[in-house]
Amino acid sequence: MARKRIPAAQRRARILDAAVEVFAAHGYSAAKMQDIAARAGVVPSVLYDHFASKRELHITLLELHAAQLRDRSLRIREGISVEELVRDSIASYFAFVEEDPFMWRVLHQDPPADDEIAAVCRRIADQGTAGIAELIRFGAGEATSVNGISLDDGAWILARATQSANDGVARWWYDNRDVPRERVVEIVFMFLWQGFEGLIKQSSTG
Repeated sequence: MARKRIPAAQRRARILDAAVEVFAAHGYSAAKMQDIAARAGVVPSVLYDHFASKRELHITLLELHAAQLRDRSLRIREGISVEELVRDSIASYFAFVEEDPFMWRVLHQDPPADDEIAAVCRRIADQGTAGIAELIRFGAGEATSVNGISLDDGAWILARATQSANDGVARWWYDNRDVPRERVVEIVFMFLWQGFEGLIKQSSTG
């Protein structure tokens, strides 16, 4: 009896899932395409039908998981306070990176392996900064400036600071997982909210 052929989209999904596990376990440099193919249940030639190289596969995962992280942690929702929005964004970030082994590895253990991957990482970081800045501008209400500079520049500065704080704490937490995530989120929120709250006050006083 002939084996049922798996649809291409399903094979691709299997390969991506397998690649997450292999890259998370071994990092980019030590990961082998043969191991990814074996874990996905396909022969290497099928893997290369979908991805021409390990670099291409890794970049695909970078872009996919980074987009999921942005979608989950940088949603602007109407009907909640700015304070709730900031808290939810921080909580969503730490929940996602805890649940996603690939992003843990990329963010905290596996530096970019070559110039092309490094460029993608920089672009992804800039997209994250832009998303945070958009959230800050939304929370700023009617403010047009921050400490004498334009709101756009001020939001970008605050976004970079927020991004650095979240990533830095997450790197520490990677090796100190006995600290509950909820407590980490609360401390980061308390620290960052002072900056956001100051911006909001500026918007109300002009």
